[in-house]
Amino acid sequence: MQQQHAVEEETSCQAVAVLPTATLLSALQVMERHHVRLLPVMDETGRLLGLISEAHILAAWGEDPLLPVSRVMEACGAGEEPRPVRVIRATDLLEGMLDGARMS
Repeated sequence: MQQQHAVEEETSCQAVAVLPTATLLSALQVMERHHVRLLPVMDETGRLLGLISEAHILAAWGEDPLLPVSRVMEACGAGEEPRPVRVIRATDLLEGMLDGARMS
């Protein structure tokens, strides 16, 4: 039973991202499927290029839902080296809060 719980936990915290060539429509579908409102936009090597939010998509929707997300995403600063992305799971935060409560 513990093994099954560990596998479920691991698969539930997988990062979700889109390529810059993804359409606004497909990015919105990914957001809806994973219940998120913000997605990282990453290149094929996994480097963070920027972020696309539900608000970005809705603002550009009237122009063309098939636009690539690269046209409307919030890009990393020009000439700025992207910082590594660290995924923090809710369970990690909860465990940290519990550890702090135990110490007091």
